[in-house]
Amino acid sequence: MATYTLVKEADIEHKNEYYEVRINQNGQFLRSLFFTTNEENLEDCAAEIVAQHANGAADWRVIPHRKH
Repeated sequence: MATYTLVKEADIEHKNEYYEVRINQNGQFLRSLFFTTNEENLEDCAAEIVAQHANGAADWRVIPHRKH
């Protein structure tokens, strides 16, 4: 089981590093979910988030966000 924490969009400004799972449907943006984890299990976390919170959507990608 992947270890992650979902983050509300309003709270991401307080994170140094977080990830976004951008979910599309029929080629159109549907929604984004934000989470924190370590990069070692990034794809596993994203897949689990999609399965649990986006009804297993097939069209998604992970976008890293880091403060500089």
